[in-house]
Amino acid sequence: MSTRKDYHHGDLRDALLLAAEKQLSEEGPAGLSLRKLGRDLGVTPGAPYRHFEDKDALLAALATIGFQRLRATMLKEQKECVTGEERLRSGGIGYLKFAWKHPELFRLMFGWMPAREAPELHESGDAAFALLVDMLRQCEREGLLRQTALDAGLLAWSAVHGAAFLMIDGGLKLCGTEPDPEIVGDRVHRSLWSGIARHPVSVETGKESPASAPA
Repeated sequence: MSTRKDYHHGDLRDALLLAAEKQLSEEGPAGLSLRKLGRDLGVTPGAPYRHFEDKDALLAALATIGFQRLRATMLKEQKECVTGEERLRSGGIGYLKFAWKHPELFRLMFGWMPAREAPELHESGDAAFALLVDMLRQCEREGLLRQTALDAGLLAWSAVHGAAFLMIDGGLKLCGTEPDPEIVGDRVHRSLWSGIARHPVSVETGKESPASAPA
């Protein structure tokens, strides 16, 4: 009796991506193999290549999904937020939660470049970054920033992105900080906000008050 499995066209693609993500989390990008995925799923050796031209195309599809999930996680975290600052803080925590839950996928998204054009990957990455810009545009409209949204965005992304890699690579031990996305996100946001926020103007002096110390 044949052990080959029958998949509808779209089902096999989804099954390949699901299996590939599992393989990625266990073995990293170097361990990914379309032939191995085909064997594990019980399909003919050529079946995976009808959906992905090669390993590069498979990696691009995984990274695309990663950026889509990253954006969705950030949106979920900020769904109850009202102000721009609340959105920025919660969005940063969502960023850290995604990285902590999917470390190998996160590394792939930011540490690998496709060998050829991958429009869907670029679109999903741009959409994730656009969410950060949108948060800061709201802060700008609310008069909360001392600099432009794009300048603040560079600092905000650098801070949260760096913290994400410190978390998944064990670097936070040097800071005596537990790799908890909520705790790390709060600490990063307090420091970040003290640097980008427009401080309240003193009624007595008419000048900006100095930044308050983090709690």
